[in-house]
Amino acid sequence: MNMHDLLFAQGYRLAEDAWSTEGRMTYVHDDDADRGHLAGLARVLGSVGWHRNRDKLRSFTNVTGNEIEIEPGGSDTTGHFLHHMKATMAPASVSGR
Repeated sequence: MNMHDLLFAQGYRLAEDAWSTEGRMTYVHDDDADRGHLAGLARVLGSVGWHRNRDKLRSFTNVTGNEIEIEPGGSDTTGHFLHHMKATMAPASVSGR
């Protein structure tokens, strides 16, 4: 199952496809990104090799370095966004010599 189908099965809808231009796809979900929702999402993503990112809140990574970030809706709204992003290349280290 590809990522789009997996997220669709979890109730997400594609809001923006900028994969080829910006390396990102944005999905929207009508439920709040509360603890229960995130725990369920973590189980589903974990079943296909994603892990919680220990350094960023509400984020997941996989072995290829791709990332998923959850963006809660504002105070006057319900729902949340999910951003699926391609791995970015870290800048090459520059020697001070």
